[in-house]
Amino acid sequence: MFVNELFEASLRFPTVVFTIALGITLIYWVFVLLGALDIDLLGGGDVSGAAKGIGDAMVGGAKGGAEALHGHGGGDGVDHDGGLLGLSNVPITISISFVVLSGWCLSLLGSHYGGKVLGSSALIGLVVLALAFVVALLVAAVLVRPLAPVFKIREGKSNKDYVGHVCTVTTGHVDDGFGQATIEDGPDVLVIPVRCDRTGALARGSKALVVDFDAARNAYIVEPAGELVDLPPS
Repeated sequence: MFVNELFEASLRFPTVVFTIALGITLIYWVFVLLGALDIDLLGGGDVSGAAKGIGDAMVGGAKGGAEALHGHGGGDGVDHDGGLLGLSNVPITISISFVVLSGWCLSLLGSHYGGKVLGSSALIGLVVLALAFVVALLVAAVLVRPLAPVFKIREGKSNKDYVGHVCTVTTGHVDDGFGQATIEDGPDVLVIPVRCDRTGALARGSKALVVDFDAARNAYIVEPAGELVDLPPS
């Protein structure tokens, strides 16, 4: 009996609007799941391609609208500037899913209890629809907040980022065609190729200053650090 009443209520206005959106969202995530599991259907067809195509078709318009609203958007659907209520700190598909699910629940509750108090009419339905959508945005913003760190983009350093750092030579000598050194990057110690146009200026254990990166030789250009900077006593 409860299931039948819930089904009937979900097909009444305004809940039916969120019901349709929820159905599309569920279909999208089913295809995403099938694509992730790489399940073959209908004689070995790869579902991941179909999942991507169907998913892009269903959320493409929503994603484009969200990017226009935020003013910019990344290729992964994540905008780490916060966007609308912080919803764009996760992929837009996840934000939409939370908004639709929250809106469906709120619309269902609003129609049930609001209908008892105010009666049922098209105007009341529109009010419930609008309120459910606005509150759903707020609820979704709270729900996606713990997920934001998972989708945060951590960009790796480029070769130019190490220019100006001091490294320690680990080979017997460094010249214009040979040499290696270690450089500290926070808790990590990286081994980098180094070159110095002054043969014999650097030996094992010497401190060197990275002054440039030579893309042609795919190595860092270094100079003796003692001549360029005042090093703290060891």
